Amino acid sequence: MNKFIKGIIDSFIELIYPKRCVCCDGILSKIEKEVGICKDCSKSIKIVGRNYCMKCGAPLLKCGDEYCATCRDNSHIYNQAKAVFQYTGEMKNAMYRFKYSNRRCYGKVFARHILKVHGDWIKAQQFEAIIPVPMHDRKRKKRGYNQAEVLAKELSTLTNIPVNDRIVRREMETQAMKQLNRQKRKKNLLNAFILAENDVQFRKVLIIDDIYTTGSTLDEVAKVLKTGGITEVYGVCVCIGQAQ
Repeated sequence: MNKFIKGIIDSFIELIYPKRCVCCDGILSKIEKEVGICKDCSKSIKIVGRNYCMKCGAPLLKCGDEYCATCRDNSHIYNQAKAVFQYTGEMKNAMYRFKYSNRRCYGKVFARHILKVHGDWIKAQQFEAIIPVPMHDRKRKKRGYNQAEVLAKELSTLTNIPVNDRIVRREMETQAMKQLNRQKRKKNLLNAFILAENDVQFRKVLIIDDIYTTGSTLDEVAKVLKTGGITEVYGVCVCIGQAQ
């Protein structure tokens, strides 16, 4: 297919399915399409910014602090995590549609923002693989896709870091964790993941997920990976809550 014909097809598809803002779901202007977020939403959404916890990546309330209160009081198994947006306002709606409304196209937008904010850090770390947080087979079949895997593949396309979605498997279908506190989340995820590959060759990997809440999921996946011989496990999420 030559570029002329592809251009006509792409224009026709966009006429029927115009690109929409991931936050408010409004139709994007020509300038806004590359960003994926409309001008109004760009003003209202909150990014993590430069003052964030050096462990979990949550935005800090006080300038000069290195760690949030949660990370000072609790140890994590993963080495370090990063995030792009604060999980507030329209970003909550965006993440809901990404997870439950088949808006897989959001993955490309979020991957671009991850690369824009943390691209230098990702490049410097020299990760050997990107690992999406796995979803239980029953839930994946019901939903039709794993949003973390969609995001991981889009980030892989931009960074050329290969995705490995087979190394860890979600063995247990856990309870929904929206209303659970830190202790209950940790208990809920206990032994939920298993190592699916016996011969692990990686030394340093990057876990991808959509939302960071307490870090329990990232910790449990990191525990399994480190048990398999991986020495350094980092994480990147699209959204994270305010640091405590």
